[in-house]
Amino acid sequence: MSPLRVRRELLADDSLVVVRGGALERDELVADAERAFRRFGEHAISVLAAPSEKELDALASTTLRGYELLTITTAGAIRRAGLELRPTFRRPHYSVMLPELNADVDRLVRCENEEWTNPHYARREAD
Repeated sequence: MSPLRVRRELLADDSLVVVRGGALERDELVADAERAFRRFGEHAISVLAAPSEKELDALASTTLRGYELLTITTAGAIRRAGLELRPTFRRPHYSVMLPELNADVDRLVRCENEEWTNPHYARREAD
């Protein structure tokens, strides 16, 4: 088990955060957080940050183009829900920390978020 690698930076409250490629599903969030716990010793889910709409569009057209729907919130909404947004690994990766797994997942699901149709969606070809 190795700890999450943390960067030194602060994401502005109005920065956009892609919580999920797809709809926000509680069971999937719990499963992802449990996988993170087994690997890093902390419950967390991976998210991607986009400080501007231009950067969100860039993520949608590259890393996230395989997702027709994206669930978006802001860094401020995550923080107002009482959750920590930690800069981990390489930019634009962040982790939403969930020390009280079930209660924190519920808070994340209830925080302000919206589903956004990805204009760059490209269906993945079957292998």
